[in-house]
Formats: sequence, C-alpha cells, structure tokens
Amino acid sequence: MGSSNKIAKGVFWTTLLNIVNGIYGFISVPILIAYFGKSDYGLIGLAMSVNVYLRLMDLGFNSTNVRFFSNWLAKKELDKVRKLFQTSLAFYGGIGLLNALILIGISCFSSQLFHLQGEQDFILKHLFYILAISAFISWLTSCFDQLIKAHEYVGWTQKITLLPKLFQIGILGVTVWCHLTIEWYYALTAFSMFLVIPFAIHKIKGIAPYVSFVPFLDKPIFKTIFPYCLNIFSFGLFQFSINYLRPVFLGMQGNIESVADYRILNGVITIVLMLGGAFMGVILPSASKVVALGDKEAQDRIAYDGTKYITITLCFCCFGMMSVSKEMLQLYVGSDYLYLSVWLDLWLLTTLTAHNQAISSLILSGSDIRAITYSTIAASVIGLLVCWISIPYLEVGGTVIGYGIYGVIQILFYYLYYWPQKMHINSGKVFRYSFFPSVMAGIVAMLLARFGLKQMIWTGNGWMNFLMEGFVFTLLYIGMVYAFVLNAKDKGFFFKLIKKHA
Repeated sequence: MGSSNKIAKGVFWTTLLNIVNGIYGFISVPILIAYFGKSDYGLIGLAMSVNVYLRLMDLGFNSTNVRFFSNWLAKKELDKVRKLFQTSLAFYGGIGLLNALILIGISCFSSQLFHLQGEQDFILKHLFYILAISAFISWLTSCFDQLIKAHEYVGWTQKITLLPKLFQIGILGVTVWCHLTIEWYYALTAFSMFLVIPFAIHKIKGIAPYVSFVPFLDKPIFKTIFPYCLNIFSFGLFQFSINYLRPVFLGMQGNIESVADYRILNGVITIVLMLGGAFMGVILPSASKVVALGDKEAQDRIAYDGTKYITITLCFCCFGMMSVSKEMLQLYVGSDYLYLSVWLDLWLLTTLTAHNQAISSLILSGSDIRAITYSTIAASVIGLLVCWISIPYLEVGGTVIGYGIYGVIQILFYYLYYWPQKMHINSGKVFRYSFFPSVMAGIVAMLLARFGLKQMIWTGNGWMNFLMEGFVFTLLYIGMVYAFVLNAKDKGFFFKLIKKHA
C-alpha cells in the first residue's frame, strides 16, 4: 500500500475515532453527573487534571521517536530502530514509575491540597492509586504505537483504538445498570485502554520481528535523539501553556462566570479541532520517510496538495460550525448564552491557522527546528500577555483575542520567513493554490446558509433549524469545492479512493 493510501486511511480512521470520542464525551458527562452527583463526578476531573501536567515528562519523545523510527526505516538502518525501541522502553518505563510515585505522593496529602474531607478524600485517594497503575502501563507501552505509526500504519492504530472506546461505552451502561462505585467505573474505564496492547505486540512482531521487548538504555542512541527531543519539548511546552494557562488567567483576572463561558466555547471548539486536527500524526511518518530519502517531489506533494486537503477539511469544520453557531449555542446551553456567538465565531476562525499541519510535518521531520522553537516562545508569551491585559475588559473575549494573536504571529512567521527561506517552499503558491480557494468557498457557503437562505428554511424548531442550515451549508460547500477547488487529479484520486473502500 502506497503512502497516499496509508495517509488517507489514517485520516479516515483518526476522524472516525475523534467522532466516537466526541459522542462518548457528549453523552457520558450528563449521565455520570446525574448518577454520581456533580461533586463526586468532579473528583474524576480533578484527578485527571493533576495528571495532564505530568504528560510534559514525555520531553518531546513522542514526535521524536516517530521521526527517527521513520528516518531509519527508510534508510534500512534496522539496528538503530531496534536500539531506539529498547531505549524508549527503558526511558518510558522510568518516566512511568516516576509518574506513579508522584501521584501516590500527592494522594498522601490530598486532603490538605484539595481541601477534601471524609468520603470524598477517600475516593480521590483511590482514584490516584488507579491512575498511578494506569499511568505506568501507559508510559511503558507508549513506544508500541510510535513504532507502528513509523511504519505508516496510523490507520491501523486508530482503528484498533476504537475497541477500548466502544468498550467504555459499554462500561458507562454497566455502571448505571449495576450501580458500580466511582472507583470501579474509573478503574474499568482506565484499564480498558490496555485492550490494544496484545494486538500492538502482535503487529510489531509482524512488521519488525528484529526488535526486542527488553528495556535497555543505549547511551549513543539516546545522545543522538536527545537534542531534538529538547527542541520539541521547548516549543511543545509553550504550546501547552497557551492552551492551558488562558483559563487560569481568566480565573485570576476575570470571574467564575467568565470561566464557565470559556468552558462552553471550548466544548464547541474541541469538536472542530478533533475533526479538523487529525493530520499531523498521520502525515508525520510519511513526511519523515520522504525527507530521509531526499524525495523533493514527494515533499512538494505534501506541502501543496497535503495543505490543500487539510484546508478543505478545516474550512468545512470551521465555516460549517459558524453557519449554525447561534443554533448550536442555543441547543447546547440555552438562549441566555447567545452573547457568546461573536467570540465563538472568532475562535472558530483561529482554527484555520492549523492548515500548516502538512508542512509542519516536514519541519518536524528535519533536524533543525530551533527557529520554530523561538517563534513559538515569542508568540506564546505575546498571546498570554494580551490575554492577561485584555481579560478585565473583554472577559472570555480576551482569551480568544490572545489565542488569535498567537496564531497570527505563528502563521506569518511561516509564510514570510521559514517556508521560503528555510524550506524553499513557495508561500505564495501555498496561499493561492492550497489555502485561499477553500476559504472563499467556506465563506460563501456559510454566508448563504446563515443569512441568504435562512428565511427560506427557517422554522420554529431549534433542532430543525440546526439540521437544515447545516445540510444547506454542506451541499453548498461540497459543490463549490468540487467545482472550483479540486482539479482533475484531485477528483481522480478521491473517486479511486472511494471506489476502493466502498
């Protein structure tokens, strides 16, 4: 199977998995709140929010491993692949143990740290113990997924990940039906993710029978990849900060109501990002391969055609949601929150900066990403500073403006400097050929669905309005993309793909 088909399969299964994740998250929250109660259910969120910051201990190994695995596989340097796999097992095993010990340590002081008493503190301690075991196993097996992805089987990894997610939907029903405790629910949900491990081991033995599952830290290999890890970690840390510090700033500079507004907007944006942001991990293995082989023609296809396909998807998600943003807010939280529609539309527009994912996969496949690190640090600091200053005046709007400025700085850096100067990519062609046509199609379809045809299809039913406007946008957008954005080669590729998998 060629790289193009593998990428297409990867995008399909990643998108499907994200849809299932979105559906599960949408239905599970109200069910669990009703069953456990809002206070006890919040203990799960508290335990997981503590652990999310510990994910930074990855130090950039995830993207680094996929990049080096893919590079060495392309060059047939299988001994280096074997050594890196064992080194990763040793590194991740150590990180997993440290993660578990930190969680156990936090559990010892949970009542003082989180001001909990009696039964709630007892439950939280149990959740930390479950999370400690889960975290260790999760860290230790992280490189399984990375090696499989490096062989360009991203679609396979996403397809097999559907198994535990479907299992979790069953756990949700069993929890309510059989009156399980919160600890049993959390343990079953956390450990269900490990159903994929036997399948992953079997897959690795089939595609890479030369690797060993015995952890061993190879110092020369570690020294080879560690500088690249630090670069990835540096800009990853600041990307993490712009995403997770904004609501913290909102709580410090704004008020509780503003934080609630942020959570509402973020719930909608998360759906768009899940559907439109599935490309980086899918394309990175193939990008690493073509960079390693010096295949300039393939790199250009990823840069220009890959960006075009990503932009088509992002514009569908962004402008499609904009066409029904007011209806979405009304159905989601009620008409009292329609004042958020302006900020929701603006935040949706910022998601279009993710159209650089294909070219970013080429960047991450290279060896020198220091300039990207510096630009990310600068953009994050400026964006967070704007958040801090504007929140007292704009409340939740300040977090949207700050993130928008961060995205604009980043994309201008790519277009005006990094792509043309460092990568010899024609920024003008990327904009004219890969980005602008889909954006115009999205804008026109959105305006027609939201304003032009609204009077014709408007009914008194909120759900009916939402579905009709969304349906009209979809037809208009697909029609314009087919007529004005896709060329004969694109159409042939998609028809071939659809015919093959129909």
